[in-house]
Amino acid sequence: MGNPNSKGIHSSKAVGEPPFFLASSVFFAIKDAMRVARAEMGLINQWFPLDTLATPERIRMACFDEFTSPFVSLDFCPKLSV
Repeated sequence: MGNPNSKGIHSSKAVGEPPFFLASSVFFAIKDAMRVARAEMGLINQWFPLDTLATPERIRMACFDEFTSPFVSLDFCPKLSV
């Protein structure tokens, strides 16, 4: 078109931002699913932490369901990794 790139693959000018930005959608999809799971337990609109890396353990404990409730109280707040 106006600025051909003869050295790029198929004249591509992209530098990689789209894949990185798209990966964040997975994190927010997990957080939305957790919000729904918490709403089913009656915890509507309550803040909960989810740090990256969203490990299976962090996801499971933040969902607060009948399996995790004996181990975690409602005021549970894990240490934030810095």
